[in-house]
Amino acid sequence: MKPILATVLLLCPALLPAPAAATLEVPTNHECRRATGPIKLDGKADEPAWQQAPIIETFVSFWLNRPGGTKTKARLLWDEEYLYFHAEMEDADLYADERQTNGHLWDNDVFELFFKPAAEAHGYYEFQVNPLNAQFHTFLPSRGAGGMRRALSSPDDSKFSMKTVVVLKGTLNQWRDTDTGWSVEGRIPWKDFHRTGGRPKAGDTWRFALCRYDYSKNFEAPNLTSCAPLAQPSFHRYEDYCRLKFVGPAVR
Repeated sequence: MKPILATVLLLCPALLPAPAAATLEVPTNHECRRATGPIKLDGKADEPAWQQAPIIETFVSFWLNRPGGTKTKARLLWDEEYLYFHAEMEDADLYADERQTNGHLWDNDVFELFFKPAAEAHGYYEFQVNPLNAQFHTFLPSRGAGGMRRALSSPDDSKFSMKTVVVLKGTLNQWRDTDTGWSVEGRIPWKDFHRTGGRPKAGDTWRFALCRYDYSKNFEAPNLTSCAPLAQPSFHRYEDYCRLKFVGPAVR
């Protein structure tokens, strides 16, 4: 059975009641630095370039005013061609069974990235990867444009070219043992952002959120966390997203 919470989060964020404001203090301004060298996608983030990327590790359930049940460390970089990301996630019970592109990855353990390039425009992007390395990617012209079903029916949606590699530290879908976690390393070409102008310039600032679903034998319900101080349990609440400033030498 599909978790009711997952359905509400993705399809009906406007229906959620507004709980008391969270009081956790976390960074809301982050830097995406220029990569200083090549990055090979292998899920490990062991290239020297990654050592220059600031670590984002304040993944919490802000709407509940409590830290997340498992830790996450994420990093972002950029260059002339790509936006790079890496996330290393603790996870005692690795779970994923969705292999279809743009399937219901939110029913699995999943790492999600949201980017809203323009403050004055409604459009924003959502990218997801699960431990099976299945992907979800879409552009939403607005939250009121008919929801996820309409966004996924767009003929443009098949043209995303995100590449990802996943590394598992444990055994997938075996709840009787205890796993360590998983990591994902990926790159998104700037052409995937053509709907909002493509590659940013050095000094530009986007709104963004990095998020997780963690399903586990240790939790009564999926553990939802984000680096953004979301006042409601909706990853689409871009009013609360963090700011991501692209820094480094200008791209030619």
